[in-house]
Amino acid sequence: MKKTTALIITIVCGAAMLLASAGAAAGHVPPLLAAGVMILAFPAGAMALFLWWCAGEGEGDIPFLGY
Repeated sequence: MKKTTALIITIVCGAAMLLASAGAAAGHVPPLLAAGVMILAFPAGAMALFLWWCAGEGEGDIPFLGY
């Protein structure tokens, strides 16, 4: 995975969580739907952020995450 791809995934997940929480607070989105978006987007965004942090500037690579 390239560093820019991981950054794009992180930004998209963050925007989805922000829009879901704002929509639920404003009453435009049902709270269960907003919670579902948060549950799905947070782990993907956190992992993409970690991969962006660890990725090199060269060709695409996936760093060893360990167990």
